[in-house]
Amino acid sequence: MTSTSVKTFILLWNGSDEGYDPDEFAEDVRLTAQGYRVPIRWSFGQGHGDPQAGDRVFLHKTGAANGMIGSGEILSSEVLWAEHWADRKKFAPYIQVEWDLLLDPADRLPYEDMKKLLTEFKFPIQNSGRAVYAPSDETLELAWASHVARLADRDGNPWLGGNADRARYRVSGPCPLERHRVTSYNVASFTSTQAVKLEAELVDRFAAHLETLGRTVQGYRIQPEGGLVPLFVDIHDATRNRLYEAKASASREAVRMALGQLLDYRRGFDDRPDISVLLPERPAEDLLKLLAENGVGCCYETSKGDFEEE
Repeated sequence: MTSTSVKTFILLWNGSDEGYDPDEFAEDVRLTAQGYRVPIRWSFGQGHGDPQAGDRVFLHKTGAANGMIGSGEILSSEVLWAEHWADRKKFAPYIQVEWDLLLDPADRLPYEDMKKLLTEFKFPIQNSGRAVYAPSDETLELAWASHVARLADRDGNPWLGGNADRARYRVSGPCPLERHRVTSYNVASFTSTQAVKLEAELVDRFAAHLETLGRTVQGYRIQPEGGLVPLFVDIHDATRNRLYEAKASASREAVRMALGQLLDYRRGFDDRPDISVLLPERPAEDLLKLLAENGVGCCYETSKGDFEEE
């Protein structure tokens, strides 16, 4: 159920390739089916409605095969104006969103079903960023959870959506390494799109480096005890059983965050791995000492594609 302090909005997509690149859409459907959360910028209409970080969003596809196909939350408490997605001569308001689930339209919660369920909500939905007020917000959340649960049972996929009942069937373990995957952070100062892009590129180069050494590299998906959202490590060297957490900067803030993440992630392994921070350059001596005092190694890039470990 949604908290009274969390607002709910419905975003629109007309199903066009201009509105959502088809390859990107298919990739986001695939990733969220595995439990990944996918950040994206999305148009928010003219009303705004004071969106805040943490507010709930649903994606409604209009046109053919119309219905609800996605859910997630807003990442930043501001509306940004940028070039219109369909008309470069115009500007449009956007918000930063993170999908927790994106469905193929064939698996949508049909529009007609929504109309029957949301009896106090005024249809049609004509603008992206339409606010959903109580009690319709709770009704929508419950209807979506029930719909996703049926899909998860149909596919035998316990990682689909954030249902607490299915979470107990999730088992932590290896998963494919998603190269070029862009993740987001829950800490505002680390939500830079450029930073996460640099991280993804660093992981990609390091994975290639390890493979040239004959190592087996993989991802690893962790289901926290009592949690609904799985955790994904950046890269796991299965040959040496060493776990790496990448950061786009060798700053104190970045290193401290990586240290905490690694200590947390390590708890999700039955055979606990060695752990290392992966950085684009050598950090300050004081930070190397901090890592060493906690039994954490440091790997950093000396030139593009070449790495050194301490």
